[in-house]
Amino acid sequence: MRSSEWQNPKFLQKGRETARAHFIPCRTMEEALSGKVESSSRYQSLNGTWDFKYFEAWYLMEEPVHFTESIPVPSNWQMHGYDIPYYTNVNYPYPADMPRVPDDNPCGVYRRYFKVQHPEDEVYLNFEGVNSCFYVYINGQEIGYSQGSHYTAEFCITPYLREGNNELLVKVLKWCDGSYLEDQDFFRLSGIFRDVYLLYRNPSHVRDLEINTDLHNLTVKLDVTGEIEGYTIGLYEGATLLEEQAATREGAEFVLENPRLWTAETPELYTVVISGHGEVIARKAGFRTVEVSEKGELLINGTPVKLKGVNHHDTHPEKGHVMDEEDMKKDLYLMKRLNINCVRTSHYPPAARFLELCDEVGMYVVDEADLECHGLVTKDTMWEYGLFYKDWPTDHPDWKEAMMERAVRMVERDKNFPCIIVWSMGNEAGYGQYFEDMAVWTKERDASRLVHYERANMADNPPCIDVESGMYYSLDMVKEEGEKDSKRPFFLCEYAHAMGNGPGGLGDYWELFEKYPRLIGGCIWEWADHVAVKEGRHLYGGDFGEITHDHNFCVDGLVMADRSLKAGSREAKAVHQPLRAELISAKPLTVKIINHFDFATFKDYEILWTVEIDGKTAFSGNWEGDLAAGESIEVVLSGELPSSCELGAYLNLSLVRKTSCSWAEAGYETALVQLELPVGKQKKQREVQEKTWEIQEDSVFLKITDEQENGYQFHKIKGILTGIFKNGQNLLVSPTQLSLWRAPTDNERHMKTKWGLFEDNISGWNLNYLMDKCYSMEWEQKDHTVCVSVEGALAGISRTPSSWYKICYQICADGSLEVKVHAKMSKNKNAIWLPRFGFEFRVPYQMEQMEYFGRGPWENYCDLYHHAPVGLYTSNASREYFPYVKPQENGNHTKVKYLTVKNPHTGETLTFEAEKEMECQVLHYTKEELTEKKHYFELEENETTIRIDYKNSGIGSASCGPELEEKDRLSEKEIEFAFTVR
Repeated sequence: MRSSEWQNPKFLQKGRETARAHFIPCRTMEEALSGKVESSSRYQSLNGTWDFKYFEAWYLMEEPVHFTESIPVPSNWQMHGYDIPYYTNVNYPYPADMPRVPDDNPCGVYRRYFKVQHPEDEVYLNFEGVNSCFYVYINGQEIGYSQGSHYTAEFCITPYLREGNNELLVKVLKWCDGSYLEDQDFFRLSGIFRDVYLLYRNPSHVRDLEINTDLHNLTVKLDVTGEIEGYTIGLYEGATLLEEQAATREGAEFVLENPRLWTAETPELYTVVISGHGEVIARKAGFRTVEVSEKGELLINGTPVKLKGVNHHDTHPEKGHVMDEEDMKKDLYLMKRLNINCVRTSHYPPAARFLELCDEVGMYVVDEADLECHGLVTKDTMWEYGLFYKDWPTDHPDWKEAMMERAVRMVERDKNFPCIIVWSMGNEAGYGQYFEDMAVWTKERDASRLVHYERANMADNPPCIDVESGMYYSLDMVKEEGEKDSKRPFFLCEYAHAMGNGPGGLGDYWELFEKYPRLIGGCIWEWADHVAVKEGRHLYGGDFGEITHDHNFCVDGLVMADRSLKAGSREAKAVHQPLRAELISAKPLTVKIINHFDFATFKDYEILWTVEIDGKTAFSGNWEGDLAAGESIEVVLSGELPSSCELGAYLNLSLVRKTSCSWAEAGYETALVQLELPVGKQKKQREVQEKTWEIQEDSVFLKITDEQENGYQFHKIKGILTGIFKNGQNLLVSPTQLSLWRAPTDNERHMKTKWGLFEDNISGWNLNYLMDKCYSMEWEQKDHTVCVSVEGALAGISRTPSSWYKICYQICADGSLEVKVHAKMSKNKNAIWLPRFGFEFRVPYQMEQMEYFGRGPWENYCDLYHHAPVGLYTSNASREYFPYVKPQENGNHTKVKYLTVKNPHTGETLTFEAEKEMECQVLHYTKEELTEKKHYFELEENETTIRIDYKNSGIGSASCGPELEEKDRLSEKEIEFAFTVR
């Protein structure tokens, strides 16, 4: 080991084989066609328990190393108690002094022994992923070095082997010059984190192979170490041999008149089998083309396709960057269930097995080079991207080969996977000549796919780039791209930042994607939350004592770290869903059903439909038909609508699978469309028993009750409701509050200082320290009603009022309380839109059961609602809470007509009815608790808090994206709001 090597960008490898396509050779046809790596007798896994020794600095390493501990391979050593998980987004975790890394560079030394199973063969040692660089020793001899954490490194070790046990020693350094090119937004983890194995090869063997297809032709080219004679190439459909040819130096070509084409919706695969010289190699192949139309559309097999994508990191809460096959399947199957059709492998090539699974299940892939040097934008204390900056790797001659090989090793390994439709040159690394060199080389090497690099927009997207792209564009910016007269597609490679509660606004983006041909879709950032588990708790940046970190910015997944779903997950599924429907007529009840797939028919699906009147099923049925992709049909549904209803009438159309597949069981609901039906609304008339009110008044309180001691109490000085009495018991544990505050979501991390008193006390309206000032309170009794009128203002501490209000509390003859609010918001030019506007009622903990008519059953907001149909739901305060890793606003419901909260032990209820519609929330946590606590496990349950709101602002995705759209902000200057309490 020599520090001059791992701090030299020109020293990239020693003894490593030239990059080649991924495949596992076998000895027999049976082994090859089994499709299982472990079935091959030419494959020997070295995964398992290795001896291990950790040194805090490489120069502290002893020779020889005395091993006293062990570690599993693959793994990251930080996840096993050595060093700490270190989360940083942009900044390097060391000084940005390329190519130098800290002298105290930790080193992990691994050792295991193995016996050669086939001594007559040549033996190749493969590492599929090691971070950051490593030296390899066989029986005490140094045989190689490699860097590039997410690339396969292969070494021929035949000359170094001996009979019996062979010692394999690997020294892994935490950092090297290559770390400057691997500044991705994730936990910085080290070690051997992907598979290690031996391949046994004949002296004459296939070194590399290349498969190319179009809609009818499949060609195979071989690179062999000996003579080509003796090899055959066969094409199989399942277990059926379609054709076999003798291999030649020119390759082999197969022509099928009507092959089954590969797409993400119809992942039809054939098998290419190469046999000869004692080896059999089987590789899956798909007939498909990737093109761009004159309008800039992305064409798969000639058909326009939109990418409903997600960015995918290798991340596991307990294993770090280690993803075994079951983890990969779990992710891909869940993506399919959420109607996702594309993965961008952010920001490095995945394990080859992941791509094999993408081929099998059907997933378009944007395969990205392991190249990001984002931290250089802040190296001089300012934010600057380098366009042809000579001191950046992108344009510095010392780094040319280091950059080029990151494209070459990706393309050469992954060239035979049909799922890959786009090569991406990297991420957030500025722009320079070497990116152009990478792109040009890639296009020349593989003309069958498109080339992408987002930061090429810094250079106005030169011709070497096929796909123009951007990140976190606002809707106006996306629309502008859609309207451009360009023949190149536009791709939002990152959008809808899914941190915490969110993302909101997905439906708005997809309206634009579907409207404009050159907008080919995008990839949500990102797939899963990054956390590191310690003592069962999910932790994030700063929880491990890191010097510089980005807090919980890594907790930004569309799904949780354990892959459980949140509202944003369900929203993506709903927005991406392949079913559309339109109401044609109410009598007879007729709907147009539209197949929104690009290729798949509805033969594997049926539609289950129900008509719900006031939340209860009135009639239902099902429809089946082999509706082709993009086609529609009008269907008459049996049943007659009533002339009126009280709450609403809706038609729900559920697209469910009739058959099981690898990623979904029969009966799985792929899509749900809800249509509101034109049925007039008429409130039921209640029988009113007029009450006689007894009024008790002193200098502070006004109490109004009936003979059964049911009624209400007001604080005359503060003008607030302090009691709701039922049978003499006050159901309120604290006075009702009029409030503008909610616990900020992660998407509001930039807004919270404008709203509240946080990092500084100069900016912001201090809505989190809101004070209610009563200007006046008056009351009067008329017959069997009592009206209490309050005027006042809400103001944050140290601030002028943000709103003035008039509230009329009318206690009605039937005992109900009608609440009518007229509020005026501040017209100060610096006044901002509000988080929410509404009331809070705090009741005993046991009063937690709830029934409501509105959007549900999952939380929803004005820009995050497609997943939440209107209906009649039951729940409770405990279930309503969602455990975001960092506590924040959650549990809201929109389009609510009524809410009833009940104590199941006593039977006591409180019902809230909207004059029009309202929003509600029922939790065991206050907004103050959710605001103050930094981790979900710090929260303490309290009484039940009921929130009755006029409106909440939307969720958006501004944690790393555009500010919330104006239409989704609570920015009205006057508000009229009414509801009734029973």
